[in-house]
Amino acid sequence: MRKIKHMEDIQREKMRLRILQLEQEKAIRNHWNEVKEQLQPGTLFRNQLAELKQTKKEEGNLLSVLLNYGAAYLSHRLTEKAGQKIESTVQQGLEKLTEKMNTVLNKKK
Repeated sequence: MRKIKHMEDIQREKMRLRILQLEQEKAIRNHWNEVKEQLQPGTLFRNQLAELKQTKKEEGNLLSVLLNYGAAYLSHRLTEKAGQKIESTVQQGLEKLTEKMNTVLNKKK
């Protein structure tokens, strides 16, 4: 705190503090009015509805992401199974072809 040398300095400081006090009281009143508005039943209901809608949208996004991952996983698994099935079928076909070729070649000898 600075030294006060004159009576005018005291008056100026009192005026500055009074202005500061009034500004702070106004800010408190404004905040109090905002709190009262937010705690009214209608406002609470609207806020809850808005929050619920937002949650549903996020859940919808989350649900679609999860469905996309699930679909990708299933398609990967089905492709893998189909590939194994095709591979085994081709292998069996080659084995049968090899047997037939061996029987044909053995008959010629």
